[in-house]
Amino acid sequence: MTDLTKSLLSDLRSAFAGEAMTVQRYTYFAQVAEIEGHVEVSRLFTELAESVACAAHGHVDFLLHSADPTTGRPLGETPLNVAAAVSGELHEATERYPKLVAAAHAEGMADLASWLTTLCALKKAHVAKLEQALAGLSEPPLAATSANGTEGGERP
Repeated sequence: MTDLTKSLLSDLRSAFAGEAMTVQRYTYFAQVAEIEGHVEVSRLFTELAESVACAAHGHVDFLLHSADPTTGRPLGETPLNVAAAVSGELHEATERYPKLVAAAHAEGMADLASWLTTLCALKKAHVAKLEQALAGLSEPPLAATSANGTEGGERP
């Protein structure tokens, strides 16, 4: 595949971010509609969220040839994807959320600061889980070993 120009890469990253946000918005809207008893509208938002997620995945397919749209790290095989996820979660846990917590406190928004502090802790837990997964990738995949310990699910 031909390398994307800097401008096209930037626009594709922006499109991915927009689609990813739309998925989350529509998922949230579906939950609200369901709670309010608007079952058909809830289903519509759920279907649209799934469709938009497909578009976002398509963007990532093209971005694989450059880098993770969030972290700039290489993507592709599972170890690369997990390493990119660790990088993103670590950034959020150590930079993004602490800055937001400080800003919320500075603006007298104690409830928001508390919520953001909770998210910071959640991101740190995500980092630990992802690092454990990354360390485990040096072992053979679970699907490659059967319950009796033979490879490929073969019988002894």
